[in-house]
Amino acid sequence: MRRISAVLASACAALALTGAASSTTFGVADDAGKYAEDGGAGFFTMLTQLGMTENRMAVFWDPSQPDTIVDQAFLDRAVPQAQRRGIDVIFAIYPLKARALVDTPNGIQLFAQYAAKVAERYPYVRKMICLNEGNQPRFHQPQFDEAGNGISGAVQEQAMAACYDALKAVDPGIDVIAFGLSPRGNDDFEAPSNVSHSPIRFLKEVGDAYRASGRTKPIADDLSVHCYPNVNTDAPSVGYVWPKVGCVNLERFKQAWWDAFHGTAQPVFREGGDTRTGPFVRIFVDEVGYQARIAPEKAALYSGGENVPLLDETTQGTYYAQLIALMACDPDVALLNFFHAVDETNLAAWQSGARGPRRGRACALQDTAALVRRPCRRGLLLRGADHTAVEHAPLDGRSRRGRGGPRRSLQAAEASPRDVPGQDHAPRRDESGPRDGVLAHVLGLRPVRLGRFQAASFAI
Repeated sequence: MRRISAVLASACAALALTGAASSTTFGVADDAGKYAEDGGAGFFTMLTQLGMTENRMAVFWDPSQPDTIVDQAFLDRAVPQAQRRGIDVIFAIYPLKARALVDTPNGIQLFAQYAAKVAERYPYVRKMICLNEGNQPRFHQPQFDEAGNGISGAVQEQAMAACYDALKAVDPGIDVIAFGLSPRGNDDFEAPSNVSHSPIRFLKEVGDAYRASGRTKPIADDLSVHCYPNVNTDAPSVGYVWPKVGCVNLERFKQAWWDAFHGTAQPVFREGGDTRTGPFVRIFVDEVGYQARIAPEKAALYSGGENVPLLDETTQGTYYAQLIALMACDPDVALLNFFHAVDETNLAAWQSGARGPRRGRACALQDTAALVRRPCRRGLLLRGADHTAVEHAPLDGRSRRGRGGPRRSLQAAEASPRDVPGQDHAPRRDESGPRDGVLAHVLGLRPVRLGRFQAASFAI
């Protein structure tokens, strides 16, 4: 086995310190174990040594072979290896081609049938993520129709509903997790590149489609999100401008989900003070990570060129410890998965620094113990940040009661001067923090100043 660097090992020291106070579990989003020559035995052993309990594997649907489980031979080897070592496997099932759902005759039903077939073959796997980053054109097209109307949310809602029904028919106990949303999107059908949806506006399309369908069942048990930084060097506390969502902005997801589904058969997130047993939706932070520099003496083991600004391993480890503390203190977060545990040798791909051809140097996280031992409390991850919310009339004319008091509908629209614009294309007028009033005008919203953003997060 190649040497494990200190980055994840140091960060995982924080896992042990979180103790039983948090219900959040931790793992990696990585197919390295699936493809390993030993069937993943060494990889899964590494995860247990690091104190991690989860491994998310991708399971692709090929519309040209709709009934064939892609990588079945590898999965047949890897899943039992994970089971023997007590690693919970999560499958992320999604189409190989961005237009598969719309161009394949009966594509949505074929996709759902495929998900059911996967579930039948691997009964050990109890958590299934249906779809992946459907708000991005790499994974779903088209995003808009010729008139500029968003349509990807409606198609993904149909696919999610079909996937939910198919998986529940196999086993009602399967945790069906929705979407795997990208944190960013430009909401511009005329953009020169990456025509996409922000996750908040995407969820509105999903909710509108759900309500229009008349469906009387849920489409998901939980929600999967990816909260990569806008720029690789951004600390977890930086976040995004609304309507994008970073790891520090998860309250936007919770509010947008409520806006989309409250008053329907689809469960929402638990409200503060609500003692009912549920069901309630939770967040699976299915992917997040930072890329780190390659040590000069190991550069020959890699090829190609980097395409993002890089961190040193000490900073990377510090950011990972902060993410662990942040997620452990959010009662609605069920899972945090780091991406990846094993480097890709193509520098244009992903080098997390967790394990790979290079030897990781010591990563001292002197404040990790103090960080995770502090009591979780309501408040901002960043003290003194100035947050502006945007309010609109709730869909049913009622206000929502949220954590710490009445929650205004679309509190998800909160935006901070510390947020930064996305990189989807050249910055547009409605993507920078100081101009959120333009967004409010476009959506018919009115800006509201909140004295304090009601987030369940870790105070540094």
